[in-house]
Amino acid sequence: MTAEIFMAFFVAFFAFIVIGLLAGLVIGLRALNSKLDTLTKMAEPAINKVSDTLDTVQRVTMNVGEKTDAILSRGETLTGNVSGHVERTASVVQNTVTTPLINLSSTLAGVSKAFAVYGNAFSSKHNGRNKSSDHVKE
Repeated sequence: MTAEIFMAFFVAFFAFIVIGLLAGLVIGLRALNSKLDTLTKMAEPAINKVSDTLDTVQRVTMNVGEKTDAILSRGETLTGNVSGHVERTASVVQNTVTTPLINLSSTLAGVSKAFAVYGNAFSSKHNGRNKSSDHVKE
């Protein structure tokens, strides 16, 4: 019987120890939960500020991207317009300068040819008179 009492006492003692450890664990977990709630409440404003800041950065980035696209589109349109103006100006300059130069060149060639023909005709006439007058003098 002493052994049974000793065994019952031993089991009861360890049961109280286990119950004490479980109670301590429950109390510790509740305290930890309370501290985590406090930290979460303290961190929420900072998290909200960070979230708002990220939203603002995203909006600004989107605005900058849209403005950049608009500027690039306008630049492309402007480049196309300037290119068209340059081509038209080159065509006008070519027609304005080249056509008169061709006409002047043709006119000069005609005048040159006329002088050559006149020179040949004059020298033929002049040589013909000299030959006939030379023939008469002999």
